[in-house]
Amino acid sequence: MSNLSFVNMPRGLALTSPARATSMKLLLSLVAALFVVLGAALPARAQAPEAQRAAEPRGQIALRAEAPGAPVELVASGADHVGSFTIENRGDGPLKVTRVIVRSSPDDPRVPPGVSAELEGGGTAATIPPGASRKVVVRWKTAGARARELYGHVVVESDAVADGAAAPGHALAMGIHAERGRGLGFVGDHILSILTFLPLLGVVAVFLAHVLRYRDDRKLRLLTVVLMSVNLVLAGWLYAQFDRGFSRADGNDGYQFIEHGVWIRSLNVEYFVGVDGVSISMVLLTALISFVGALASYSIQDQLKGYFAMYNLLVTGMYGVFIALDLFLFFVFWEVMLLPMYFLIGIWGGPRREYAAIKFFLYTLAGSVFMLLAFIWFYLNAGHTYLVDGQATERIFSIPELSRVAWTAQGLEILGVTAVKVVWIWLFLGFAIKIPMFPFHTWLPDAHVEAPTAISVILAGVLLKMGTYGILRINFTLLPEATQWAAPAMAAFGVVNILYGAFCAMAQSDLKKLVAYSSVSHMGFTLLALGAMTPQGIQACLVQMFNHGLITAMLFTLVGVIYDRVHTRDIDRFGGLASEMPLYTALVGFAFMASLGLPGLSGFWGEAMTFIGAFPRYRALTILAAIGVIVTAAYHLWALQRMFLGTFRASWRQSKYLEPFGGKFPEINRRELASIAPLAALVLLLGFWPRPLLSLIDRGALEVHRLVDRPGQFQIAGAPGVDSAASARAARAPEQGAAAGQGALASAR
Repeated sequence: MSNLSFVNMPRGLALTSPARATSMKLLLSLVAALFVVLGAALPARAQAPEAQRAAEPRGQIALRAEAPGAPVELVASGADHVGSFTIENRGDGPLKVTRVIVRSSPDDPRVPPGVSAELEGGGTAATIPPGASRKVVVRWKTAGARARELYGHVVVESDAVADGAAAPGHALAMGIHAERGRGLGFVGDHILSILTFLPLLGVVAVFLAHVLRYRDDRKLRLLTVVLMSVNLVLAGWLYAQFDRGFSRADGNDGYQFIEHGVWIRSLNVEYFVGVDGVSISMVLLTALISFVGALASYSIQDQLKGYFAMYNLLVTGMYGVFIALDLFLFFVFWEVMLLPMYFLIGIWGGPRREYAAIKFFLYTLAGSVFMLLAFIWFYLNAGHTYLVDGQATERIFSIPELSRVAWTAQGLEILGVTAVKVVWIWLFLGFAIKIPMFPFHTWLPDAHVEAPTAISVILAGVLLKMGTYGILRINFTLLPEATQWAAPAMAAFGVVNILYGAFCAMAQSDLKKLVAYSSVSHMGFTLLALGAMTPQGIQACLVQMFNHGLITAMLFTLVGVIYDRVHTRDIDRFGGLASEMPLYTALVGFAFMASLGLPGLSGFWGEAMTFIGAFPRYRALTILAAIGVIVTAAYHLWALQRMFLGTFRASWRQSKYLEPFGGKFPEINRRELASIAPLAALVLLLGFWPRPLLSLIDRGALEVHRLVDRPGQFQIAGAPGVDSAASARAARAPEQGAAAGQGALASAR
C-alpha cells in the first residue's frame, strides 16, 4: 500500500503514507460493519414471510356435543339410529375440514357395520367461516347388524389447530353411542353393572343394621341368599340373550353388553365393562357358585354381620374381574377381593386361620405388585388414542385399545432385556400365584383347610379361575408374540402341576386337603391347554375352568357336610359310612367320579380336549399328563374306599357330636341338598350334552387363537362357514389366519 502513487493529483491533496493506511483501515471497518448489518438483516427479511404467515388469520377447530364429556347419543329414528354434533370454527380465519370419517376400517372393524358420518347437507369436507359451525350427522343403519349397542368415534381432520392448542396436532374425535335394547329396559342395558354391584346392597344393609343396632342377624343371611338368587336369575337372562355367533367382525371388538364411560379423567381411566366368549362362562359360574356359597354359609353362627358384609363385597370383586375391560378397573376389582377373603379366612376359619390368611394375603399381594408394574408399563407406552368421549390421549388402560399397539415392533427394553418378555413374565407371575402354579401353590392347601366351607367353595370354584382368565384376557390379547415365546414353559409347568398335585393328594389323610391338592392338579390341565395354543387347547382351558368350578364346589360342600357333623375330616377315622349315610355316599361317589374324569360327567371333557389340543405339539408332555389321570383315579377311589366301604367304626356311637342324633350320622339335609343339587345337575347335563357350554365359548376361543397362533400342521380342521376375509380382518397380523378346530369349534357364524 505504501508503494501506491497518485498520478496527476494536486500536491496539496496528496496523502502521506500514514494517512493512506489509516483511511484504508477505516474503509475496511466500514465494509465489515456493512456485512454484519446485512447478515443480520437478511435472516430478518427471510423470517418476515413466516411472521407474516403466523399473523395471518387462521381457523381454530372445536367439537361440541349436546352433553359435554360424554359420547354423542344416537337415538332411534325409524329403522336407524341418528345423532349429531357440531364442528365450530373459533378462530379468526376460515377452517378447512378435509375429512369426516368413522374410526373403523375393513382390517380393523371397531364399530358395527352400517355406521356412517357426514356433514349436514352432505359431503365429508367443507370450509367453515370464522365464528360459524357445521353439524355432523352420524347414522347407524341397524338392518342386518348383530350388535345391540354401539361405541365408537367419528374423526374430524382439518387444516386447523384444536381449541387451546398452539400448533396443528392429531385429528379430533367425537365419541358416539347407541343402544338398541335387549328387553328389561334399564336393567337389560346395565345388566353387568347390576350383577356386579347388587351384592353391595347387602353391605349397605349390614351397615344400617349395625347403626340401628338390629339384633336379628339371621335376616341378613336370608337377604344375602335373596341377592344371590336375583343375580342367578339375571345371569340366566344374560345366558339367554348372549349372541353366540358374535365376533370382532361384528364390531365393538367382539364384546357384548358393553358399558363404557370416563371414570377418572385425570388418569384416563374408564369404566369399561363387557363380556365375550372368554368371559361369559365365568360370569355364569360366579353367579352359580356365589348362590351355592350363600346357602353353605348357613353353617356360620358367629358375627354374622361382619361375615355377610365381607361375603357380599367378595362377590362384587369376583364379578368385576371377569367383566372389566380397563386394566385399572381390572386391578381395582382384583384387589377388592383380597381384603374380604383375608378376613373371611382369618376370622371365621379353623385353628390355624391367622397363618393361612396372612399367607394368602402376602402371596396374592406379591402377585398384584408384578401385575401393577405391567399395567403401568402398558399405560406409559400406549401411544395416541382416544377416550370413549373422544378426548385425545397418549396414555390409556383400555384393553381393546392396547391390543392394537405393536408392542414387539417398538423394540422397547427393560434393563437391556426385551420389554415384552419382561412384562409378560410380570403378568404371568401375578396370575400364576392365583391359579396356583407350582412352586407358588403353597398358600392354597392352608387357605382351603382353614377357610369355612362356603369360602372354600368360592375359592376353588371361582378365585382360582381368575389366574387362567387373566392369562387369556391380558397375556394372550396384549402380548401374543411373547405368549408364543413362553408357551412351551407354560405347558411344562402345567404338567408339573398335574403330577405334583396328584401325588400330593394321594398322600393326604385330611379330606379337605386332598380336594385342595386335586385342584392344583386339575388347574395344571388349563396351563397345558393354554401352552398348546391350538383352537382345541384354548377351548379346553375354558371348558376345564368351568367344569372344575362346578366339581370342586360340590366336593368342598360335601366335605363341609361331614365336618359339620363330627368336626373332623380325617379320612382314616371313618369307614363304613355308606350304611349310615347312603345318599351322602352316593353324592360323594358322584363328585369323585366327575373329578377323576369319568366319561359321561362334565370333568371328562376338559381333560380329553386338553389331550387333543396338546398332543400334536407336546407329545411327551401330554403322555406325562395322562399319567396324572391314573393317579387322580387312584387317590379318589382309595379315599372312597377308606371312608364309605368296610365296617362301620362302633366308636362313633359314643361321639359327643353324635349324641343329639342318638349316636348315628344324620343324613344330608334339605338345605345341603339344595346347594349341591344344581351343581350335580349341571355336571351330569354337561357330561352327556356339553353343547350349551361349548356354544358359549366357541367364538371366543377362535378369536383368542387368531391372536397367538399361526395356521399350520397342528390345526386339525378349518371351521366351515368362517369367511377367510373376515377372519383376516379380525387377525392381529397377516400371517395369523383363521384356523379353527373340530367339533364345537366348527360352528358357523
